[in-house]
Amino acid sequence: MAGVCLLGSLPARASARLQTWQFDTGQNRLIFTTESGVQPQVSLLTNPHQLVIDLPGIASDETLGNQIIGGPVQAVRVTQANARTTRMVLDLSPDYTLDPKQVKVWGMTNQQWVVQLPSATQADASNSAFPNSTLTIPDLSKAIASRPLTAVGTEPMPPLISRNQVTTAAVRATATVLRGVQTTAEGFFIPTAGAAPQVHVYRTRDANQARQIVIDLLDAAIAPGLVAEALPQGRYGISRWSLTQFATAPPAIRVTLTLDGHSPDWQITPLASGGVWVTPIGMAPSQIAAPATTVVLPVINAVAPPPVNQTVAPPAVATPVPQPTVTPYSPSRGQVLVMLDPGHGGVDPGAVGIGGLQEKGVVLAVAQYTAAALQAQGIAVQMTRQSDQTVDLQPRATMAETARATVFVSIHANAVNMQRPEVNGLETYYYSDSGQVLATALQRQVLSTMAMNDRGVRQARFLVLRRTSMPAALIEIGFVTGATDAPKLRDPRWQAQMGQAIAQGIVNYLSGRP
Repeated sequence: MAGVCLLGSLPARASARLQTWQFDTGQNRLIFTTESGVQPQVSLLTNPHQLVIDLPGIASDETLGNQIIGGPVQAVRVTQANARTTRMVLDLSPDYTLDPKQVKVWGMTNQQWVVQLPSATQADASNSAFPNSTLTIPDLSKAIASRPLTAVGTEPMPPLISRNQVTTAAVRATATVLRGVQTTAEGFFIPTAGAAPQVHVYRTRDANQARQIVIDLLDAAIAPGLVAEALPQGRYGISRWSLTQFATAPPAIRVTLTLDGHSPDWQITPLASGGVWVTPIGMAPSQIAAPATTVVLPVINAVAPPPVNQTVAPPAVATPVPQPTVTPYSPSRGQVLVMLDPGHGGVDPGAVGIGGLQEKGVVLAVAQYTAAALQAQGIAVQMTRQSDQTVDLQPRATMAETARATVFVSIHANAVNMQRPEVNGLETYYYSDSGQVLATALQRQVLSTMAMNDRGVRQARFLVLRRTSMPAALIEIGFVTGATDAPKLRDPRWQAQMGQAIAQGIVNYLSGRP
């Protein structure tokens, strides 16, 4: 019994690893990449003078080693804080007086993070601004030294809450129903049901002089059940979405977009087939800068490292966009819309394979690369999910039907028994005759680009293929349980290549190329 209790108390080991890290002395910043998504936890120590970054769920790689830097940051050391946490320690120079408010942390993706420190000159300037202040870092450390370490902290970060707003009102039946707002590789899409929306657009500013775009939809109603949390959160320079129902005659909806300082102007395009495109003017969505987030770090006066549960909330994560290598699509694209369907998500991880590799994360990354490559060719793209969210099967098909997509491509990863690692390869499925042509184009293109075992094109009765009226295919991009496929599936470079290969297969189909 004692042995069982002891073993049961051991923490599970982390499966994902710290892949790379680099300290840029010119910019005084640390950049690191992990195998899977992570939320860094950052703390500042005064004795010894260190900045500590904990990576929960990440194992350290002994081959990465430590590095002597010199200057404000004297060295960077990588250690294993416990079985499930990698700790990166930046040893700071004793005369480098660091104000915690000057440290900025942001994610270029959920796997690649930047920790930006001020230069020695900036740090000195900040501290010399208050030469007579008694509230120095040592004084603050003494003030909080009596508190238990688990409770140390100046002002805790507030929880992330939605700044969006949905205001409803009882209205009569309308010609158009607004179903929500979707984030796409092109910008945003506002899907509607019923008649084509009647749209009026205005540009104004709020009381704080923030730019706003107002979209009025006439004879329209907000779909029941639509809540603020379902609207995009801080994407592409739009800091806030507000949907307000007016019980006028006829009823109307006012959609207000509040822009941050990084946002360009936006073009509003109603579609005769239903829905409204909201696309940036003069740049791709991926080029819209996300502001760095300044975090307030807890200051700890203790020789021991900080507890691993000290958390600094990370900022919004940007979506990685590769440089596409897709052959240009030449015919007119006026009504072409590709619906990409990354399988599973949210509470459904999909197949789980070697090393805990989850299907849902792999296929979302590949779909994002596919979307970016298509969008770079001017092809409109929508996705059934933009993040790790739960979406049932029927709503995926319904999204494609509502948007009147030209083609529907569902992206999955395969699995068999974990005792069969020799099973590897690519499979593509279809249901209808038109789907067979699309599936064949995808299979051929991927096999001509990627070194994979050909497991063929097959007919199947998957719901998303049966319930979609446009040409539809479901591609299984490899086996998470396969000894050959699994390492590739978790490699971001391979994911980018697969995404571009799928995009080229779609372009081949749309262009009528074999």
